[in-house]
Amino acid sequence: MLGRHAHAPGEHPRPADPGAEGEEAPVPQPVFRLHPITGRRVLYCNPGYAIRIEGLERAESDAMLEYLFRHQAQEKYLYSHAWTPGDLLMWDNIGTCHNAVADYRADEPRYILRVQVMATLDYAALAA
Repeated sequence: MLGRHAHAPGEHPRPADPGAEGEEAPVPQPVFRLHPITGRRVLYCNPGYAIRIEGLERAESDAMLEYLFRHQAQEKYLYSHAWTPGDLLMWDNIGTCHNAVADYRADEPRYILRVQVMATLDYAALAA
């Protein structure tokens, strides 16, 4: 799969021409990866990043990406959090496609602290 760096939350642009002027050069990535801890296969492909599957004609690639995007958008895979004061939310960033939603007013105070915990396994080596 050819992909590009992620965009702002909620933004899912898919350029007609990967590498078009103003776009970063596409970066090859696998469509599926093995989770370094569970060993399960994870879909490593989302509409905010993936633009084409290498080795497929454009129409076939577009159709396959749309199929994968529809698959991961099934209700059974979705979770939407209704925030309340003091909430703590954690997820497995390797096997999760996530998207922030601006569901608050500009005048509402927010305090967000992001903490990342790394596995003891070498993810880069395992994912290659």
